Amino acid sequence: MRSNFTPFEAASRGEIRALQEQKLLGLLRKVSGNPFYRRKYEECGINPERVRSLEDLRMLPFTYKRDFQKDQTENPPFGTNLSEPLENYVRYHQTTGTTGLPLKWMDTRESWEWRGKCAAMSLWASGVRPSDVVFFPFAFGPHVAFWGLFEGTFQIGALAIAGGGWNTVQRLRSLIENQATVVCCTPTYALRMAEAAADNNIDLSKSSVRLLIHAGEPGGLVPSIQKKISEAWGATPYDYPGLTEVGAYALHCEHQRTAIHVNETEFILEVIDPTTGEPLEDGNMGEMVLTNLGRTSSPGIRFRTHDLVRVSTAQCGCGRTFRLLEGGVLGRSDDMIIIRGMNLFPSDLGNVVESCLLIGEEYQIIAYTKDGMGEVKVCVEPGKGRDPAQLCKRLERALRERFEIRIPVEAVPLNTLPRSDYKSKRFVDKRTAS
Repeated sequence: MRSNFTPFEAASRGEIRALQEQKLLGLLRKVSGNPFYRRKYEECGINPERVRSLEDLRMLPFTYKRDFQKDQTENPPFGTNLSEPLENYVRYHQTTGTTGLPLKWMDTRESWEWRGKCAAMSLWASGVRPSDVVFFPFAFGPHVAFWGLFEGTFQIGALAIAGGGWNTVQRLRSLIENQATVVCCTPTYALRMAEAAADNNIDLSKSSVRLLIHAGEPGGLVPSIQKKISEAWGATPYDYPGLTEVGAYALHCEHQRTAIHVNETEFILEVIDPTTGEPLEDGNMGEMVLTNLGRTSSPGIRFRTHDLVRVSTAQCGCGRTFRLLEGGVLGRSDDMIIIRGMNLFPSDLGNVVESCLLIGEEYQIIAYTKDGMGEVKVCVEPGKGRDPAQLCKRLERALRERFEIRIPVEAVPLNTLPRSDYKSKRFVDKRTAS
């Protein structure tokens, strides 16, 4: 059971660095028997034993998601990123497949406990305690995020309630009847639950829920989404940042509404220029590269996330000395859209659209090619009682004011766009199909 900070959460930068180097060297010794990395380093003519410091880590090549996908295609079913015999692995998960073939991921008992430890650190930072009742309105399929949070809840010692297999109204009734104080779900589903609650005369603001923990997509750091969730639930939303390939790499603490801490006792963070791969100084936006230090059985070493971040070294009121990512993930380097000479990120477009929509109103951003040029449009579902033409004009005006180009907005009938209790597909890239 967690009782307070882990020893290094408030350590000096020198102490954190020494711990990272110690864990890194142990990781590299372990992966000498990992077929995936052994082959990768041999092909590059690199001896990982030469790595003696954090600076030396840059000698090693980057690892990409496509590397893991190719390995699993050529070495089915699980690939070769396995540092231990197959019989030692006890948990299976996979990615959603939104950026290519679904990627399978395996954990040993030890590495699964490490995932739970990272989740527990994140939950604790957001204010979850052993006295809490944590509700999971999640179908518990093969995606790892909420499984990790479930394990983290167990490690903290809080009561966990699984709401898989129920519809939204049944889940609402259960969390109210059982006096849940924390709800773990995607931000999209939190708003869907709020919509269903209003339709069924359920006042969520009078429930016992005080915190919402969001995984799968940004929410707790997006001001417009944060505001909607807070008002509908009468509770505070927090983000639980993580990736299947590396784990839950950050903490959203109670003192931050606009930033997250990188969990630097369990991860090494690098920020690089997405084009050149060269390191960037703190304060510059660049691509996040992560090395996880506690999951030696199937590690991600110098994993290029394609997520764009900006590091801040500002002191946080929580007392943690881990570096901060201002705004969390700011966009994805591989999602950038070039429209009439301007670089746009779907996340930036989405933030503007969200600010104009009510709970229950869905949208989708579509990038496509017309006459050889990149184009983008927004499809939106106006809610009951909303004038579609007026909403489209309002959105077009807001987008033009923010980006200084005209972006068309189209109204579509209610329930046209897909909804999910996991990740909602709000960006559709049709450029490669044109």
